Amino acid sequence: MLQPPVVVPTDQLDKDTDLRQTLSCLIPTFLNAISYVSPPEVDKKALRIALLDRALRSGVHLETDDASQMRFEAGLAVAAEMYPLHPLEIQIHIGLFTWFGFIIDDMNAELGPDLEQFQTRLLMGEQQPSALLQAFADVLKSTKKYYDPIVANLIVLSALAFVNSNAIEIRPQYHTIVLSKETVSWPYYFRDKEGLPEVYTYFCFYKETCPDIACFLPAAPEMGKFINLTNDILSFYKEEKAGEVRNYIHKQALSLNQSPLSILDSAILETVVAYNRSRAILKNSHPYEGIWHAYAMGYVAMHLNTRRYYLSEIVL
Repeated sequence: MLQPPVVVPTDQLDKDTDLRQTLSCLIPTFLNAISYVSPPEVDKKALRIALLDRALRSGVHLETDDASQMRFEAGLAVAAEMYPLHPLEIQIHIGLFTWFGFIIDDMNAELGPDLEQFQTRLLMGEQQPSALLQAFADVLKSTKKYYDPIVANLIVLSALAFVNSNAIEIRPQYHTIVLSKETVSWPYYFRDKEGLPEVYTYFCFYKETCPDIACFLPAAPEMGKFINLTNDILSFYKEEKAGEVRNYIHKQALSLNQSPLSILDSAILETVVAYNRSRAILKNSHPYEGIWHAYAMGYVAMHLNTRRYYLSEIVL
């Protein structure tokens, strides 16, 4: 039986068009400010096969629905495009972490109380109640194989904060938080916990090639800010399409009584400053500087080219 066509209100169409036009100016401004250069194409075939095989052995299956496919493709892109200089085995580690992380982030309501108990079960050496969470726990445990113990600790701590943030998000009390000018620090505090900035910062510096923590630790805060805010900038359109307002941009807008687009504009300026600082700190430090630059360009490319973010709908 034929269904009647879905009629989108004219004012909504106008709003979407205006947003696309605004972002078609703001995003290129951001890309120019960080001297974005599209990275070379990378061959993902071997990594794709390895990720699917490792996940299957862990009991995690790639479902056929579009959302599941997009999560996998995003995890694959993160490992291949953001860490193109890393050995395949470390790319597999990063790809599994990211793929499983996207599932946790998108399905936190279904995972429910299991997220609250994830950290306790991990510390006690207990089995996680689902194949997904056990596979994620196993990835965390294997981090020390590729990273200095101190760096591995920082990665795991950031990952645990991410899981706990997802547990917080599904608590009813979380949705009753009242934002005001006095809570101006809260939006970024929570964004930093849920955004995995330290994970992806420290994933850059595997121990075999980057043994000197003094070279990159001072840059980590700026790198983390770049990671957080670049995602906020380049996922803004996706979240506006979905009507998502539980994000840093909207929370900060409420706290400061400003428009989300005004906060987005400020975020672009902050991100450019953080990126320039990180480059200055790492300047002339081989291979640290090159790895970070490859990451940053790949990070932007991942957002631009992955279906998850819908940026193909915007003329850039």
